Amino acid sequence: MFKVYIEKREYNSETDCEWLSDFVSVDAIKPDKVSEEEWDIIESIVLDLAKGNKSIVKDIKGTNCKFDLERIDKNIDRGILAESEHYYIRAEYEDAVILSKPNSKRIASIGDHYGDPEDAYIDPEEKFCITVGCGLIKYNLTEPFEGYMYDRNTSQWIEVGREGDIEWCDCIEEVTDSYIIVSCEGEDRRRFNLETLEKEDL
Repeated sequence: MFKVYIEKREYNSETDCEWLSDFVSVDAIKPDKVSEEEWDIIESIVLDLAKGNKSIVKDIKGTNCKFDLERIDKNIDRGILAESEHYYIRAEYEDAVILSKPNSKRIASIGDHYGDPEDAYIDPEEKFCITVGCGLIKYNLTEPFEGYMYDRNTSQWIEVGREGDIEWCDCIEEVTDSYIIVSCEGEDRRRFNLETLEKEDL
């Protein structure tokens, strides 16, 4: 995701244009103080800007105002671990949380990794997601979206490598219909069954 800095200016009959405020949008998420009508006008342009299709866009007319999209921060937001059409996963200290697009509504905590979550994956069909770090957690994206808790027996998630023989995972390398491969500390690689998270031979 990218941060887009939006300057909103309101027309004034005497001063022509009065400076109001700066808003920050992450991946075209509507700023709180911008109306739905105003945001509909500029959303597609913000998306283009976030994708690098345009460098500077100015004087985009809204309802009795204009928007100057002054600049784009091309540094990826490192808090975002994965995203799909309707969701994105953010690292919040040692928690991994899933939020909905485009309103950034927090849905649930989907994992808690000692030392912070390192990487995440969202199934293209949005049936499940996986977070890694201190072990692996596979979270099913279905109601009731229980918040993750240690030592809880539930069908909402399964986990492995979290206690005892801990798997310190750095990133998710590959996910197929039957297995997941992750890289671990010391340049090791591990393969796990996608359904059960049982360790398999590479």
